Amino acid sequence: MTKTLPESTAAVARSHVYRADIDGLRAVAVLAVVIFHAFPTALPGGFVGVDIFFVISGYLITGILLNDLRADRFSIARFYSRRIRRIFPALLTVLLVTWTLGWFSLTGGEYKELGKHVLAGAGFMSNWALWTEAGYFDQTSSAKPLLHLWSLGVEEQFYIVWPILLLIAFRMRRVGLFCALAGLASFGCNLWLTWHHRSAAFYWPTGRVWEFAAGAGLVIASATAALSRDGRATKIVVSIAGLLLCGAAFVGLNSTLAFPGWWAVLPVLGAVALVAAGPNGPVNQYVLSNPVAVWFGRISYALYLWHWPLLSFAFIIAGDEPSLLVRASMVVVSIGLAWFTTTVIERPVRLGSSAKWKLVAPCVLMLGIACLGCMTYVCGGLGFRINRYSPDADVTTAKLGAGHEFVNLRCGVSAADQQFFPFCATDKRAPSHFAVWGDSKADALYWGLVRKSAPGISWTLIARPSCAPMVGVSRISSNAGDDPLLCREANDKALRMLLGNAALTTVALVAADRDIIGQQFAYDGVSQAKPSAAVDGLDNAITTFQRAGKRVMLVLDTPRLRDPRQCVDRRPLQWPFVQQALGVANPNATKRCAITYSSHVDSTVAYRTIIDQLEKRHPDLVVYDPTPVLCDIHRNVCPMVMNRNYLYSYGDHMSDYANGLVAEQFLPLVVR
Repeated sequence: MTKTLPESTAAVARSHVYRADIDGLRAVAVLAVVIFHAFPTALPGGFVGVDIFFVISGYLITGILLNDLRADRFSIARFYSRRIRRIFPALLTVLLVTWTLGWFSLTGGEYKELGKHVLAGAGFMSNWALWTEAGYFDQTSSAKPLLHLWSLGVEEQFYIVWPILLLIAFRMRRVGLFCALAGLASFGCNLWLTWHHRSAAFYWPTGRVWEFAAGAGLVIASATAALSRDGRATKIVVSIAGLLLCGAAFVGLNSTLAFPGWWAVLPVLGAVALVAAGPNGPVNQYVLSNPVAVWFGRISYALYLWHWPLLSFAFIIAGDEPSLLVRASMVVVSIGLAWFTTTVIERPVRLGSSAKWKLVAPCVLMLGIACLGCMTYVCGGLGFRINRYSPDADVTTAKLGAGHEFVNLRCGVSAADQQFFPFCATDKRAPSHFAVWGDSKADALYWGLVRKSAPGISWTLIARPSCAPMVGVSRISSNAGDDPLLCREANDKALRMLLGNAALTTVALVAADRDIIGQQFAYDGVSQAKPSAAVDGLDNAITTFQRAGKRVMLVLDTPRLRDPRQCVDRRPLQWPFVQQALGVANPNATKRCAITYSSHVDSTVAYRTIIDQLEKRHPDLVVYDPTPVLCDIHRNVCPMVMNRNYLYSYGDHMSDYANGLVAEQFLPLVVR
C-alpha cells in the first residue's frame, strides 16, 4: 500500500521541484538591477530587483530546509556545503579580478578602501562595512567597485541564522508562528530604521528579513498547493497582479524615496504573487518560462557579480559617467563573463560528485582572497605600485584631517548629544575662544585653522553634514537622504552650547551653498515652506550671537569642482585603446577637472544674493570669501591642483593644503 504524504508535506516536496518560471523571475530581477546601474533614467526603480531576489531566496531555501526536516535528513553541514559550492566559485573569481583591476587603476587611498571591501566581501560582511560609509545612492558610490556585495552579505547572514531557527521552530511545531513573528518584527524594524537611520535600514539584515520571510511564508502556508486547487481565473489574476506590482516598482520608485520602508512592499508583494501563481500562471508560463528568460536566470548570480565592477571601473577611469555606448558595452561584456563563469567555473564545482576538493579548495581560496584584501588595507593601498603620470599633481595631497593630534574629539555638548555631530573637536592645547559652526564645509576649514593658528589661539568645531547653521528655522527637505528633524535638533543643541560657553567670543558660520539654495525651509512651528526662511534662519543666528556679545564671521562656500577621485591621471588612461574606448580626448585629468571662475560666479548668484542681504542687515558681520585663494581670477580659472597639491579632498571639500592657504588669509581677520 502506498503511503500518502500529509498535504502540507506534499506541498513542501513540490516546492523543491525545479520551476523554470522562478529562473525567469531571477532574470527579471537581475536585469532590472543591471539596467538601473547602467541606465538609471531608463528604469529608476530597478534597484528593487534585489528585493525580488530576497523573496525568491526565502522561498527556495525554506522549501529545501522544510523538505529535509520532514524527511528527517536535515543537516546543517550539508546545507552549508551546498551554499559554499554554489556561492564561492563565482565570487572568488570576481573578487580576484576586481582586486587586479584596482592594482592598475586606483590610488593608494582608493586601493586601501578596496582592500577593506575585498576582505568584507570574502567574509560576507559587505553590508556592515558599507553602511557607515556613503549611502547606496550617493554619488561617491559609483567609485566603489564592490558596492553591490552588500546584498550578498545580507543573504548569507540570513542563511547562517535561518536554518538553525527553523530547526528549533520545527521541533516546537511552531514554524508558521515563527515565520510570521520574524517577518512582522523585521518589517517593524525596517519602518523604524527607514525613518531614523536610512542607511542602516538599507544595509542591515534586521530590516530585510521580512522579505525573505515573505517567500518562506509561501512554503509554510502551502500557497502553491492552495492555488493549484483554484481555477484558472485565480492563477490569471494573481500572476498578472504580480507582474503589475513589480512593473510599478521598477517604473514608479526612484532613489530619492525613503527606501526600503513601505515602498519595498510593492516588489515584495509582486514577487510573492508571481511565485504563488505557480508555473501555470499566464505570466509565469509564457513570459518567465521563456527560454531566453530562463537562460538569463541561470546566469543571474554571476551577472549580478560582474556587471557593477565593470561599470564602476569605467566610471573611475573616465573620471565621470561613461558614455551610453561604453555603459552598454560593459553590460554586454558582463553577460559574456557571467555565462563563462557559470559554465566553466561554477557548475563543475556545484554539480556532479561531491568530491572533497570541491569544498576544501573554495574555502582555502576564499581565505587567501581575504588575506589579500587585509594585506592591501593594512599596507595602505600598496602605494609602491603607483607610477606618477601627472607632472603637476601629487595624488597623496588629496586628503583632509591633518592636525588631529592637536585636538580632543569633544565639542562642549553632552556625550548623549555628541551623536548629532559627526564633526566635533576642540583644540586641547589651550582653552577655546573661537568656534566654527556649520556643515561638512566647516570641518574642511577647521583643520587649517587648527594648524595655522598662533599658540594660544584655540578653535572648537561643532558641525553636522548637510545642516546649515540656523536659528528659528528648520530644513524640511533633504539633498543627502538624511532626516531633517535631526538637523533641527542638532542646531538647537549647538546653539545652546555656543551661547552657554562665555569663553567663546567669536563664532564662524560655514555652510555649503547647496545646503541653503535649492532646499526647503520653514519657520519653527510651521510646516509650510517659505522662500524667505533660509535667509531669516541665518539672520536669526547672526542676531542671536551678536546680542550675546559674540563676534560673528561668515565664511562663504568654496568653488564646486568634481570629486578629486575623478581627477586623477590613472594608468589605464595612458593606454590609447582605453582613451579611445572611453572617449577621453585629454588624458590629463587635473586639467579636465578645472572650471572657469566666471562659471563659479554664475552658479552662485542666488547664494550670493542671500549673503548680500545678510551683509546689509548686519554691518558688523565679517564676511570672508576663500575663492580668491582657490582660483586665479585674472586667468579665469579655478584649478583642481596648485603647486602640485590637490586643492580638494573629497567632493568639493578643501584639502589640507587648501585649508592651510585659506587659514593664513582668514586668521588675520579673526585676531585683531
